[in-house]
Amino acid sequence: MNKVLNHNFFSDYPATEWKIIKVCFCFFWSTQIASSVIDGRSIPYPTGIASYIDLSFLLSNYTSYFFTLLGIAFSVLYIMEKWMRPVTFLMFILSLVVFTLEDSNGILNRTSLYTMIFLVQWIAYMKNGPRLPSERIQYAVQIIAAGYVLAAISKLSTSGPGWISSSPMASLQVLKGFAYSYFDSGNPGDMSAGIKHANFILEHKALTETMFAFSLFLELFAWVAIKNKVRTLIYGLLLTCMHIGISYYMNILISSVFFPMLIFMVNPGYWLYLAYIKYAKTRI
Repeated sequence: MNKVLNHNFFSDYPATEWKIIKVCFCFFWSTQIASSVIDGRSIPYPTGIASYIDLSFLLSNYTSYFFTLLGIAFSVLYIMEKWMRPVTFLMFILSLVVFTLEDSNGILNRTSLYTMIFLVQWIAYMKNGPRLPSERIQYAVQIIAAGYVLAAISKLSTSGPGWISSSPMASLQVLKGFAYSYFDSGNPGDMSAGIKHANFILEHKALTETMFAFSLFLELFAWVAIKNKVRTLIYGLLLTCMHIGISYYMNILISSVFFPMLIFMVNPGYWLYLAYIKYAKTRI
């Protein structure tokens, strides 16, 4: 654990850290691929490339199995660091196709971040410069940060600063979020929690506006995270707290945004690994 105090630890990405990032990222990506594959026979709401190319020829009885197996195969090669140029590009293509098919069936899981991360990693491997160990991670961090900034700009362009003052209206979103859980599980506790949190928002307007303002600030200035590894970690922890707060109060967790951010900016798996190494040394 003495490495934690070493400057190089906060400027470089050791091979073990990169390996843990890949394992965690592939786990969530391949899981998302498996849950997103389409069993339908049509594309009722074409979006993205499906608006220009008819992708219905990809839909068959075996589509789900085919795409799932491809995702697993590419994940194995990606983790083993094999043929990374073609593999990252093919993972980008697979993500683009599968998630476009999903979106085109009216299912919006905001999975485009996975697609863009593989694209920028492919660019890093194509460059194959001396900073590749850093760039293949930092490029992903830049894409993640850009997503948060665009989300903030979207809020401001639609509602302006009034987005903060209208925060009490979020009580409706809270009720909707917990209602989804209630209708899925049939647990009346979900509706009770939704009513409780909605009332909290209505009764604490100043606190709610402060929380909304802080969240908007974090999103708008997410570009700060891309400067170096230290800022990436600190900002990742702040964004993690923001997501946990939103999940608790509003029962909303956009997993396809939260998990890539957590993996590339905080990488808790690596910190657990370091803690284990420290513990193992004390037992010798």
